[in-house]
Amino acid sequence: MGSLIPRLILIGLAASVSPVAVMILISVLAKKHAKRNSLIWLIGFTLTLLALGFLVVYIFHVGGSGGTSKVDGYIDMGLGALCLLLIPLSVLRKKKPEGPKVESDISPFRALTLGCISMIVNTSTLVIFFSGLHVISAARLETYETGLSVAVLTFFTLTTVLIPIAIYFLFPTKSEKALDAFKNWLMKHKKIIGVAILLVFGVYLLVKGLKVVI
Repeated sequence: MGSLIPRLILIGLAASVSPVAVMILISVLAKKHAKRNSLIWLIGFTLTLLALGFLVVYIFHVGGSGGTSKVDGYIDMGLGALCLLLIPLSVLRKKKPEGPKVESDISPFRALTLGCISMIVNTSTLVIFFSGLHVISAARLETYETGLSVAVLTFFTLTTVLIPIAIYFLFPTKSEKALDAFKNWLMKHKKIIGVAILLVFGVYLLVKGLKVVI
């Protein structure tokens, strides 16, 4: 399992590159009750990741992932193809506000819901996160090791949403302009960021899958 953790950290960091989720979070931080709602938003985001994590690992196990099975090659190829398919969809998508609307006064339940939705609409993050879950399922770990591995992958997938929250909590009065500028930068560059991540992982997963199948 020791050699698995560094791979999960790298995949988690790649999956964490999530412009849409960060923009929604920054919008939450700009509203009333920012500290409370950002933490509740994070809970919803994290619980969605964990629920999907354990469910997808189970599905991969049931599907025959693990050992020297060619199933793993086909899974990697499928995920790689999905990454590449998402690229033209992302580029051709008309420019419009992405994700759910963030009201000026958000209730705790709404903040929790926003966190869940922010994760579900994050297709590029989900595909890369699933590739990490496949690495876990293919390793055929013990139950507690699987749980720990999913937790590690989830934690590093949260990196880019943990940073804005930490900045706001440390510098609540000075962070508004910086976070707003970062949000505007993400809005301008989110397509090229998404395309770059999807292209790299798409090619990597296709090559990795082909090596197993051929």
